[in-house]
Amino acid sequence: MSGAASAEALLQVRNLKKYFPINKGIIFSREVGAVKAVDDISFDIFRGETLGLVGESGCGKSTTGRMLLRLIEATSGEIRFDGRNILDLKKNEMRELRKDIQIIFQDPYASLNPRMTVGDIIGEPLHIHNIAKGKQKEKRVQELLDVVGLNSFHARRFPHEFSGGQRQRIGVARALAVDPKLIVCDEPVSALDVSIQAQVINLLQDLQEEFNLTYLFIAHDLSVVKHISDRVAVMYLGKIAELTTKDELYASPSHPYTQALLSAIPVADPTVKTDRIILKGDVPSPINPPSGCRFHTRCPKAMDICSSKEPEWLEIRPGHFGSCHLLSKDEAS
Repeated sequence: MSGAASAEALLQVRNLKKYFPINKGIIFSREVGAVKAVDDISFDIFRGETLGLVGESGCGKSTTGRMLLRLIEATSGEIRFDGRNILDLKKNEMRELRKDIQIIFQDPYASLNPRMTVGDIIGEPLHIHNIAKGKQKEKRVQELLDVVGLNSFHARRFPHEFSGGQRQRIGVARALAVDPKLIVCDEPVSALDVSIQAQVINLLQDLQEEFNLTYLFIAHDLSVVKHISDRVAVMYLGKIAELTTKDELYASPSHPYTQALLSAIPVADPTVKTDRIILKGDVPSPINPPSGCRFHTRCPKAMDICSSKEPEWLEIRPGHFGSCHLLSKDEAS
């Protein structure tokens, strides 16, 4: 399903920032700098769609996802869910809202309490939000296990008795327990074998169709993102470089960083030769990011203006956004 077709934004993020302070000194501690993990990003997630968020490790993807649930508090900006700025909500109001926004974590073992049975893990949100208790809760847990492809007797077992793919299904069942509208999928398949990845991805798509779910799908595997997403946002060093539909992005990427990422996707046919774009140098530190365009130190198309002026966020084509001086140059011409 295409969330862009409905054009109804379930979540709106505006000028979102997260700076982690760096303190020096033991007794008289003072702030001497900050890690700019997420630095002024804006995007929408439309109702019923899957927005893929991709980029290299450390670019701010997971920090962004966790800020949407206020697992990490934002430094500044707005996160509007169904019209309400969740950064203004009090603790009890936020707790109530978490029924509508859930998360599936990257590590399917570390995210499950090893001392709790699967039935208790899935049933805990039902108890916390006063949705079901006693026999009603047990019945709901069994229904959720069935929905994610597990058996009812699995409710009596502990997380260590399951494979990685099965544990991630338990995490999916826990997220579904409170009937959420939006699920943040924080690299939910990166720790799984390739064959198991496909099963979990197909499960997520089936659940989206069945329960009308909306996903923010965070990943670094561009092939997985292409399979599941409706639109894709590409992050680099705390900024969004490009945002458009998956078909548009993979067919005609506009930002040099996106072009380099897509050129690195392996092709299964050994007879097909691809032009790999090799980026020079390492990713700069988010403590002291480059001036101007953050990608200019590694960009093969960098111009003089790239090091001094930050590029504007432009709509290149309808629904296709990017932040690059080359795009500004094309617009002017």
